[in-house]
Amino acid sequence: MSRLLAASLLALVLAPGCKPGSGEGASAAQPPPEVVLHGARLESFEGERLTRSGTAEQLTYQRTTGDVWASNATLRIPPGQAGAGAPPGTEGGVEVSAPNMEGSLASKQVVASGGVIIRTGKGMEARTPRLTYDVTTERAHGNEGVQVKGPDYQLRADRFELFFPDETFTFAGSVETVVGAPE
Repeated sequence: MSRLLAASLLALVLAPGCKPGSGEGASAAQPPPEVVLHGARLESFEGERLTRSGTAEQLTYQRTTGDVWASNATLRIPPGQAGAGAPPGTEGGVEVSAPNMEGSLASKQVVASGGVIIRTGKGMEARTPRLTYDVTTERAHGNEGVQVKGPDYQLRADRFELFFPDETFTFAGSVETVVGAPE
């Protein structure tokens, strides 16, 4: 594998994105993508520590703009300092899955859309139409509503913010909570 392709693939991990075409971020004048991967697996490291991993059915990268699009994508973020080293889904960590993800290497942001599912290692599952994830701050937010199910609660809110390192959610707007075993 050439060094340029290897460097491009490593850069893709920083900002997975969404399927190109007639949707958001696409234009008829845009040149064809420089890289299209099918069945992509991605990993990003800081030193020897895995900071993000993921998969995508199809991943497209446009080097001239730094834009990345992925379809049927999953982004996994391992737990923060408290559970460092534990695999996502066990002692912590967050997994974000969506039919579409669009990212920008310049802004270091990823927008997931089309029915986003967020799962934490603590047993919580949240569903929202769309979220924006900022790689630099390790925060995600959404303003189109969220429905949450946990081991012994359910919640609905207008807006949310998620801080990935400690899996802390903040809910805003109209918030309804039901405590007890989910039905």
